[in-house]
Amino acid sequence: MLKRWATLLLALISLAAPALAEVYTGTTAALSTVTVRAGDAGAVAAAQAVVGQRVEAGQALVRMRSERTFASQDGTVSLVSADVGDAVSGEVLELAPTQRYTIHCTVDSAYKSAESRLVHSGERVYAKCTHDGTHRAIGIVTQIDGAEYRVLTLGGELYVGETVYLYRDDAFTAARRVGIGTVVVSDTEVYEAEGELTLLRVSEGDRVERGQLLYATGGSEITAPVGGIVTALNCGAGDSVEADQAVAEIVPDDAVGVEIMADETEAAKIAVGDRVALTFAGYEDEDAAPGTVVAISGLADSGQYAVYIRPETDAALPLGMHVEVRAETGD
Repeated sequence: MLKRWATLLLALISLAAPALAEVYTGTTAALSTVTVRAGDAGAVAAAQAVVGQRVEAGQALVRMRSERTFASQDGTVSLVSADVGDAVSGEVLELAPTQRYTIHCTVDSAYKSAESRLVHSGERVYAKCTHDGTHRAIGIVTQIDGAEYRVLTLGGELYVGETVYLYRDDAFTAARRVGIGTVVVSDTEVYEAEGELTLLRVSEGDRVERGQLLYATGGSEITAPVGGIVTALNCGAGDSVEADQAVAEIVPDDAVGVEIMADETEAAKIAVGDRVALTFAGYEDEDAAPGTVVAISGLADSGQYAVYIRPETDAALPLGMHVEVRAETGD
């Protein structure tokens, strides 16, 4: 078939004005590229392609790392406001803590010693009401801010709104008193996220333990929109990418052309639309493939012009292949 194309091409030229036959050596090159962009911001788990690889449309180029969220405390899931596959921007779920009370405290009323006025995050303390001492609880110090801190109760019975003293021992020794506080209901904890919800491990009413996986966002793949050759991959494992960031470049299979370089005299004999015959290195025994000149660049620093040719072939050509180009142009 290709031989018939070449024969027909030569026959048409022979009917025209006297022609100058030239043979040029060129290489396969990109006539155009497609930029692949990230959909959402995130971190890269792995690159699943390499530069120079031919990929199919829909094939994974980059795998994004999922952002996994864990319960920060024991509690009950009181609300789930999203499902897997949803794009979320804000609240995903709410967790009602098992510890029913929080005590807002200050070192005021602590025993008059430097040690009693210095509390540490994570230390265990004991509370009893200031009224008659019958309401008592045990808790953990959290969220220290200067002279103020919070205690998350782990057990016991207190009344919301009552005032309690805090101690470092369960004997409630005066010299071990570290502050005074007010009992409030523990706030429901709100968990928020940005991106696509890709995993949801809990439902409303579930009891969870601290450290339990609740959900994950991201973890999607960035895929090739077209089949072709990957010519650039701009990210790797551990990199962060922004939404709409260019992460790869692909030369589509139908955009692999042929580039030849011609000096001014030669370029003057070539015009866009000219028909040529192409012989690819390694395929010299095959019929020549027809092609058409589609663009001629401006004068390069080398003093030559780049001539771009679109081949008429169904073959998936690699980049950088040597090509013999036989041009036939009239005077």
